[in-house]
Amino acid sequence: MIPAALAEAVEAAEAAPIDRAVALIRPFLSDIGWFDALLAEGIQAMADDPRHLPGFRASRQRAARHLVLARTQRIWLTASLLDGGQAPSERVHFSGRVSLCRPLNGPLAGDAWRLEGERAVMVGARSCAAGTTIELDERREALCLRPTQAPLMLLRAQVAPTGPVQARIHDRRDGRAIDSAQADEGHARALMLLSLLRLQGRRDAADQFVQALDAPLPGQRWAVMREYLALDTARALPALRAMAGRESDAVVRGLAVKTLCQVGGASCPA
Repeated sequence: MIPAALAEAVEAAEAAPIDRAVALIRPFLSDIGWFDALLAEGIQAMADDPRHLPGFRASRQRAARHLVLARTQRIWLTASLLDGGQAPSERVHFSGRVSLCRPLNGPLAGDAWRLEGERAVMVGARSCAAGTTIELDERREALCLRPTQAPLMLLRAQVAPTGPVQARIHDRRDGRAIDSAQADEGHARALMLLSLLRLQGRRDAADQFVQALDAPLPGQRWAVMREYLALDTARALPALRAMAGRESDAVVRGLAVKTLCQVGGASCPA
């Protein structure tokens, strides 16, 4: 388990404005005695019992392996191992978060990029010695790492702003935008719970579906509406009519109009 002081900082950062949240997490990247102790405890536990497994979630994405030390809706703290000998990525990724990254076993170097309007522009090289921390506002900054021959170990914290996170991907050759996406992890969890209520036929929970219809992202609002319609179509009709008439997003409004006509809504605007 992570130390109590770090757990308390993560909890406080979860509810804080982004600048304050970053300030709360930054000391734990500057002084990593807690991480050294965590590793020592894990190594000793595996020496005592070869079947011991650490109490942290692990994941792998292509050439990167991650040990998730802390994870909330807004705060991610991971220890990562990047395989050596990998070809450089052809894409520039702006995560929409603020990143604090400390290389542990060697220097980190890469090409720095910045968003200028709708295009990504390379602004020079950046490097970070082992044992120091590099900070990036990945809402408008990105660092494309240069490949290394040996694996690189990193301790990394990512702090999201409040509300939806806007992530962007750009082509490294010319900086043009390739894709973008908005995500709201808190609402994604809420939608999962609504799906569970719908599968259980919990019509008594209809008020929860109505409250969730004020989600910040258009796609989220439509996802809630679909769940509400599947739970209780008749009860959802007034909200569907309102969405067909007043929804600010044209795509979602069109879907609502089309669905209203399909289910035989009396006041179909089509």
